Amino acid sequence: MKTALAVALAATVVLAGCTGFFGETTESTTPAETVTPTETESGGAPPTEPATATPSRTPTPTPAGAERLAPGITRDGIVNPVELMAAHQRELLAAGYETNQTVVSTYNGSVSNRLVVHTTSGPDGEIAYQNGTAYGFDADGTETVTGNAVWLNTTAMVSRHVEAGSTTYRVQPRLYPPESLIWYSGLQRDIQFGAAEYEVTSVDQLDGKRVVTLEASIDRVDGDGVDDTTATLRVDEDGVIRYAETDANYGGGNVYHTYYTVERLGVAPPARPDWLDAVPPSASLNVGLDVYGFDETSAELVHTHGDAAPVGSIVTVVSNGTLYETTLDEPFRDGTRYLWVDTNGTLRATSERPDADAVRELGPVVTVTVRAPDGGELFSTSLGR
Repeated sequence: MKTALAVALAATVVLAGCTGFFGETTESTTPAETVTPTETESGGAPPTEPATATPSRTPTPTPAGAERLAPGITRDGIVNPVELMAAHQRELLAAGYETNQTVVSTYNGSVSNRLVVHTTSGPDGEIAYQNGTAYGFDADGTETVTGNAVWLNTTAMVSRHVEAGSTTYRVQPRLYPPESLIWYSGLQRDIQFGAAEYEVTSVDQLDGKRVVTLEASIDRVDGDGVDDTTATLRVDEDGVIRYAETDANYGGGNVYHTYYTVERLGVAPPARPDWLDAVPPSASLNVGLDVYGFDETSAELVHTHGDAAPVGSIVTVVSNGTLYETTLDEPFRDGTRYLWVDTNGTLRATSERPDADAVRELGPVVTVTVRAPDGGELFSTSLGR
């Protein structure tokens, strides 16, 4: 049971940019005539890995003779999930859209994580902005708040990560296709694999359009024949999934709750965020660095891939509460630098290990940070031995 919950949480952590989702949950209600918007937070948190896009193929027609309530939906429920997902994606991309998505994890009966994601995209998904905030608690019970944001145009994507008062940026070629920002939190999976379980519970009129409400009880957790997941969809006649809610109960007070709301259609491309002006030129560098370990004498900083850390980059090591700093006198690529503090208290970065009698002993925990000459962070980690 706990393993299944861990898998679900891990998937969300990846999508959230390696952060948890924490905070107070919003009590859910069954959607009525007016869709209740999911709470929006400012901050930023796109997925570092995009959700899987809807399969690109010609949708199978709704069965002949069946009353079509929406693409892929008849009075019998969801008869063609691919047709429904394709219609939802098509309508949002054609018009431009604004969505809110929330993921809440409850552990042992208490809210442990919460992630709120807000997405705005112009027509065709060419210009888009996705941001969100992750809330949680560390091992000491202290609340943590982490923000991620991504701005995308046709060729590039710029991301911002805010955590513990520190802000980092990254500029790279656009990796996410337009449809990737539409799907989130397993909504495609829930529709695809639970389609047969959805039943039509009401057909209403909203904003001059027919809106179908479907509900399902699904055995998704253990495959033991016991329903553990409930789901609700509200779909308009064009196939837009205006509201979706899923509640997966893993037992023992462990619940994984997701909300998805389309707030608006017919949205213009979002404005350029002001924080783009603060992005340093070094944010476009892809510098792969890691610390392979350390002992009492030195920490082993390794260049693993990508661009070189430029000459003039600033390397800092924090040990026993003291910060030591040095500057790279040449580009660092394809090799190792041993970081150590000499007996005079000067941080050194050398290609050879130091002699034990020439160093000041490092503490049991060190923090290593590498910054470009313009101040942009290239790498940072804390580790203990």
